[in-house]
Amino acid sequence: MSKSLEYTYFPGCTIPFRLPHFELTMREVLKKLNVELITDEGHTCCPEPTTFPGIDIEAWFTIGARNIAVSESSKRDTVALCSGCFHTLSIVKHTLKTDTDIRDRVNKRLKKVGMQASGEVTVKNILHVLHEDVGLDQIAKKVTHPLKGLSIATHYGCHLVRPIEATHMDDAENPRWLEDIIRVVGAEPVEYEDKMACCGAPIGPSDEPKSFKITAQKLRKISEAGADAIVLICPTCYTQLETQQRKALEFLDTELNMPVLYLGEMLALAMGMTDIVVSNSKRYHRVKIEPLLEKIGVSM
Repeated sequence: MSKSLEYTYFPGCTIPFRLPHFELTMREVLKKLNVELITDEGHTCCPEPTTFPGIDIEAWFTIGARNIAVSESSKRDTVALCSGCFHTLSIVKHTLKTDTDIRDRVNKRLKKVGMQASGEVTVKNILHVLHEDVGLDQIAKKVTHPLKGLSIATHYGCHLVRPIEATHMDDAENPRWLEDIIRVVGAEPVEYEDKMACCGAPIGPSDEPKSFKITAQKLRKISEAGADAIVLICPTCYTQLETQQRKALEFLDTELNMPVLYLGEMLALAMGMTDIVVSNSKRYHRVKIEPLLEKIGVSM
């Protein structure tokens, strides 16, 4: 690719304030791929798609539509690193395009602040950018340290792929884009039972023990399938499967140490940017990744 790809970047709330290494790592990866993320300060919280719609669906649509209006003014496709932000924006965009009643109600409110949303903007997750826009061949050209010998399980989460008519992913029941990228970086994707099952995070506020039991079951199945690590995109899923892993494993009889990598970290390792991953791991990883790095010949 000779010409740089430019996108309007939707940062959301969780990544900038809780998991900034997601953005820092992905920006470095995208630089190597000649992709630029341009932030628009007009964006606000997406808002989140799990509890907010149940409290006030009209406010959820209106705030989401306002963010869509901000993106439309940029004349560029909008990309989100967070699966939750992507879910909200893609559903709001799809609804604005297909439901004239909701569009009219929302725009009546937005008119008070001099804004209007049509749903014409294209909303993408980082997987769309990497797999479809940049392409696997271009990613392969930047791989300098293939992750040979690693078996990696994918976790897509609940918000990245469904509903397919809004997210425009490859498959709602058995997506393969993450697996494709794992192969490109030289690792082997691991198939495991209930791959598309929830991480457990959404029910945590109402039933924490059940939430962690779901997490523990998922971790057990991934471990039994022979995975060395998990790769994911969603910051909420990361918090549940990585940050809260020790809590979840209290519900299992066996001990596990399952490293969890953000997609950008996996790509950074394969592109030779090990220093970034090692530095971030000391601050943002509670599950030690030393065994994973040792397997690919990287020392902490």
